[in-house]
Amino acid sequence: MISEAVYLHYLNALLDGDKKQCYQIVSRLIDEKVSPREIFMKLFQRSMYRVGQMWENERCSISDEHIATKITEGLIDFVTASYSAKETPGKSVVITCIDKEFHEIGARMVAGYFETHGYKVYFIGSNTPQKEVLKTIREKQPDIVGISNNFYLNFTRLVNLLNSINQDFPNLTVLVGGQALAEGIADSLKNYPNVKYLPSLDVLDEYISATKQQ
Repeated sequence: MISEAVYLHYLNALLDGDKKQCYQIVSRLIDEKVSPREIFMKLFQRSMYRVGQMWENERCSISDEHIATKITEGLIDFVTASYSAKETPGKSVVITCIDKEFHEIGARMVAGYFETHGYKVYFIGSNTPQKEVLKTIREKQPDIVGISNNFYLNFTRLVNLLNSINQDFPNLTVLVGGQALAEGIADSLKNYPNVKYLPSLDVLDEYISATKQQ
């Protein structure tokens, strides 16, 4: 469990751009066997939401937000490596963001979480053209594709990508998440039988646990 004091200590270090202090805090949590899901959600996600709110209210600069983002990205990889599990044969996933989607922290956490559960992960990242996503799927032949869509203006691009995946890979399971889907838009995904909306890492954890039993 991450206490409020630890969260505030981390948030202050993040806002100060104190990379060393942030790593020390996270290292202690890893030593204490705090789960990666807890660290991802209660520390990284929560702190970056707070940084975003502060930026919107002009309480921190664009540079501050970018520094915090880069520190967080590195820490996600650090936690993932610390909890990385032995790869399970036949378990692979491609994780990507929508074209013109430049925020990839959520997708990076999902990729890391899959890796801690033994999946072979191909993380494409932000702003990937649709044709490149389809090419990667064709080359890697994953069991699952995960797509992040944070800006509602990109929802049309998400639909276009889903249509293409459905046409070229009709049996492929697609997991979709991101803030753009949080306000009812996810209901429109019901037209895609192989597409599942995962609003949080908690739900992703339930999905991974369920697939292990199959």
